[in-house]
Parts: sequence; C-alpha cells; structure tokens
Amino acid sequence: MKTYQKEIKKKIHFQDIGKPFVDRFTNWLMNNQKYSTNYAGKILDNLKTVCLDAEKLDIKVNPYTKQIEGFREQNNERLIVTLSFEELEQIRTAELETEAQANARNWLLIGCEIGQRASDLLRLTPDNIRYKGNRMYIDIEQQKTGKAVTIGVIAPHVKEIIENNFPYPISQQKLNKHIKDVCKLAKLEEKIEGRKFDKKTGRKKTDTYFKWQLITSHTFRRSFATNYYKKIPTAVLIGITGHSKESMFLEYINRREDKDLNADLFMQFYETMHQEKEPTMKVIKNASNQ
Repeated sequence: MKTYQKEIKKKIHFQDIGKPFVDRFTNWLMNNQKYSTNYAGKILDNLKTVCLDAEKLDIKVNPYTKQIEGFREQNNERLIVTLSFEELEQIRTAELETEAQANARNWLLIGCEIGQRASDLLRLTPDNIRYKGNRMYIDIEQQKTGKAVTIGVIAPHVKEIIENNFPYPISQQKLNKHIKDVCKLAKLEEKIEGRKFDKKTGRKKTDTYFKWQLITSHTFRRSFATNYYKKIPTAVLIGITGHSKESMFLEYINRREDKDLNADLFMQFYETMHQEKEPTMKVIKNASNQ
C-alpha cells in the first residue's frame, strides 16, 4: 500500500476505498506489479480484513469495503508439478555426484512418501520414529495446523533410509537447489509448462521448462497426495496431509470431486469381505430317490 501511495502520489484513507479505488488497485497489482493471480487476490483479502478491523475501532471506512472479494486461479489455470512413482524410481537409482545431493535425495524420497509440508519434513529427527511390532510410524505435530499426525511408513527404500541413512538437517533454500541437481542427474528432461522465478523481474514467469527445473520441496507433498489419490481412501489421505476438508484436498491436487468414488470404494470393500468367506456346499436331494 505504501508503494501504491508513492505511485499515485496521494495518501490513501479508509473512506477512499470504494469500488473505483479497488478496481484501479487490482489493475496495478496485476499489470504493473506483475503479481500472480493468487498473490494479488490475497492482498485484497488482507485489505478487506484491515478495513473491517478499522471499523471495529470506530474508524470511518467506505461501506464498499465489506464487498471486497479476493480471488484465486481457476483449477484449469493452475500448473501443478508432481513426481510419479516411476520418476521417483529414476531418482532413487540415479548416480549422484556429491554427498549433499545424496542427502537431498533422501529428504525427497521421504517427503514423497509421508505427505508433509517442507517445514515439518525438515524438522524430522530419529526421535519422531516409533515402532509397533514390525511396523514403522512417524509422529509429528504440524506447525501450520497444530494437528498431531501419525504416518505409517511402508515403502522399503524409505524405511531403509530412515533406519540406516537418516538425512542430516538442511535449509529449505539449499534443499530446493540440490534437488534440482538430483532431478537433472535423474534425467527428468520432459518439457512442461510451469512457473519459475525470474531474477530479472523478481516474479515467477510462466514458460516451458525442463521438469527438473520446476521441482521444489513443495512438490513432495503434492506428489504424495496425487500418487495415492484413489488408491487410498481420501479420508485417510486427508488425515495425513492435514487438509481440513475434502474439497481443499481436491483443489490442492487439481482434481474435481469424483461422485462415484465413495460408492466404488464401498462396493470394492463389500466384494473383498465376501471373497474372504469360505464357500458353503449345499446337498441337493435327487427327487427320484425319495
């Protein structure tokens, strides 16, 4: 807002924030500042919140401020990058060049199997690991949501990393640099559309890039959610990722609601239940022998 005031050479008051102001401000955010759709929409959400708080303090505000609405990209406009199981195997078996790359690869492989935000993933230590019989669990309290989450670890290569080669701490910035090198060595060279930070403009630029260039630590959680969607009940996945609603989870992986999914799962479990029952043999008497 300070930057915009300098631009228009005028001090902005709460009573000035009517529809014409909001329209001009939105245009400036999107076209002059080149902010992303989601970031510009978030700024408008914040502006509305500040105006509502000001009104609670008996500061006179423009009545229009209650009608300010933020916005987000439509699902069909979003560019989501994930790593498939096949690509994760390429990464797992790739020949690397440095210890730092090997450490980053271990964080990546764990991250794509436990579905946590990078901030929670990188806080993991062996103290988070727990066993019940032969089963391995990871207990963690998510920083953003405050939720206590337990994840069962099944993938043999991830269990091996956790037990024998637990990765050492690293900053998210360094992790993002090293995993790009790892994915380049793993030959993730498919050309895809995505957004990448442009140092010249200081903004993300939409263009076609090699896939390895677009991999970040945020890719881990999305890969987990995408890879296991429809293979594991959505309610179970939400319990692991920490999303509060199924609709938020589906938006996160850019999927529409599948209205048949619950019905299909019910029929699948029903069929499994009945397959496990031993067939019974009925003796039918021959009427001629009676």
